[in-house]
Amino acid sequence: MLLRSVHITDPDSPFHRKTVDVRVVAGQITEVGKSLEAAADETVFAREHARLSPGFVDIGAYLGDPGHEEREDIQSLIASARAGGYVAVAVLPNTSPVRQTVADMAYLNARSQTGEVDLLPLAALSHETKGSDLTEMMELNEAGAIAFTDGPGRSLAGSLLKRGLEYAKGFGGLVMDSPYDSDLAEDGQMHEGKHSVQLGLQGIPTICETIPLRRALSILTYTEGRLLLHLVSSAESLELIRAYGLSPERLIGCTVGAHHLSFTDEELSDFNPNFKVMPPLRSASDREALRRGVLDGTITAIVSHHRARHGEEKDLEFSYAAFGALGLETAFRQQLSWVDGEDDIDRVVAALTSGPRRLLGLEPVRIAVGMPASLTLFTTAGSARFTAGDLQGKTRNSPLIGRELPGRILATINHDRLWTSA
Repeated sequence: MLLRSVHITDPDSPFHRKTVDVRVVAGQITEVGKSLEAAADETVFAREHARLSPGFVDIGAYLGDPGHEEREDIQSLIASARAGGYVAVAVLPNTSPVRQTVADMAYLNARSQTGEVDLLPLAALSHETKGSDLTEMMELNEAGAIAFTDGPGRSLAGSLLKRGLEYAKGFGGLVMDSPYDSDLAEDGQMHEGKHSVQLGLQGIPTICETIPLRRALSILTYTEGRLLLHLVSSAESLELIRAYGLSPERLIGCTVGAHHLSFTDEELSDFNPNFKVMPPLRSASDREALRRGVLDGTITAIVSHHRARHGEEKDLEFSYAAFGALGLETAFRQQLSWVDGEDDIDRVVAALTSGPRRLLGLEPVRIAVGMPASLTLFTTAGSARFTAGDLQGKTRNSPLIGRELPGRILATINHDRLWTSA
């Protein structure tokens, strides 16, 4: 296939910020240049203002299959991911049953090989994600698990984190932790601050994140393991991470949710349950710090924090509504609302491409001859109102419905096929 006049957005590419033609043959970039001649039977992709980057990769999306297919199954997750420009998604182990055995890994692998989007398995750190006994981590690693986590919104005992980091060292495994202390939350519904007071809702203070984060960093220093901090949500957390100054070989990096870069706790003033997420949307100053963290490289990856919830879980009085929001379809486009200039766009794209690849230990992809063609085509031009009809999954719990979003995902290329958007 031939990609005609695409503007390269890939800081690791020798063609970065150049407009060129790119030829893909047998799943590999074979030629890059100006005015390449198309073969008689070659598929040609040409769109005005099209940009080309390595394919987007997500970390930590929720998959309801098995156990809660009414929320999300494999095909609906893949459809949502492709609509958002993703070529790979690392999915949480919080299914029913929990993904914690070699057979569970095989179940996912056998049902997700469509070619559109690669589903990468995250395995449970502890049996049944109950925080007690470690899973058979080495066997799971050999079966394809790319990291180990009990998922966000769970308090992880220091003893379990210590044992997990020490055991994973034996095979170079990666532990993923979302720092959270539920005992300090006291049935909290949103970020603790002036807005929670005004709304009369129980707050979730930042210490719910920073206290376990301090402990996790201390344990990491002691064990010299490999840790990925997932879903950092506060300015203080970023300062703690910077202050520790741990080497990339140990503190692999940290992620931030797309909604935490776009919104603040003020959005909950009308009690919209689709803004009820965990960790909670925090203050404007926290959001600004997180944005700076992306731009200065402290935050390695932007993630969708995608969690499908059906109507019966969301259409309730706010305090009873479940935490979780959709994010795959909009994670990239909503960042275009706050970036300023090409340098910012470069950093956001890197946080969706090379950043998550490095965190997960995946092979690098860049726009260069001889590299695998796992690619995303998008435009930053124009805007459109995002509607419920744009959602590809089974649920509608997106906080972006009705909002004007800049840009558009045009297509993805994966496994030698071009998947164009509607």
